[in-house]
Amino acid sequence: MTEWTDSRWRWIGGGTWRSRFSSVLGPAMVVLCVLLLSAGCQNKALEQAQQEAKEAKVTIEQLKHSLGLAQKEVADVRAELNAVRQSRDELQGQIDHAQKERDQALGFAQQAQEAMTAQSSGQVTTVASLQKQIAELNALVTEQQKLIDELQKDVEAEPAALMPGDRITEGDPNEGL
Repeated sequence: MTEWTDSRWRWIGGGTWRSRFSSVLGPAMVVLCVLLLSAGCQNKALEQAQQEAKEAKVTIEQLKHSLGLAQKEVADVRAELNAVRQSRDELQGQIDHAQKERDQALGFAQQAQEAMTAQSSGQVTTVASLQKQIAELNALVTEQQKLIDELQKDVEAEPAALMPGDRITEGDPNEGL
């Protein structure tokens, strides 16, 4: 069914109104509309992709910043670790030195103790010997005191015939000359 209009866009044949270009332009219009709509969709997708790209760039910048902070923190921790290691090594050296001094002092103390033990055992022997001598001397003193006491009793019992300054001689005093 082909219907035409005259040049004034009137109906020819009794059907629907159409222009002479409508048969060519109709499908072109549909294609154009579809293209425009899809172009709008593509623009929307493009805008969304651009927005996501911007967000990705922001995220990348934030990650770069975080990475920089993390690297700085790692460097700080490494520096602190090196300082701690150095301090540990110094302290270990001091501990080793103190242990050597302690071992030397312990050796000197043991030597002194052994010397004192030897000296004290010698002193114990000497003290025991001196105590024995003291006991012997005390016995001798006691014995002599008894003898003195007896002699004093004998002197008190004898008559005082002699005067002080008199000499008592037995036998001839010139005998031995």
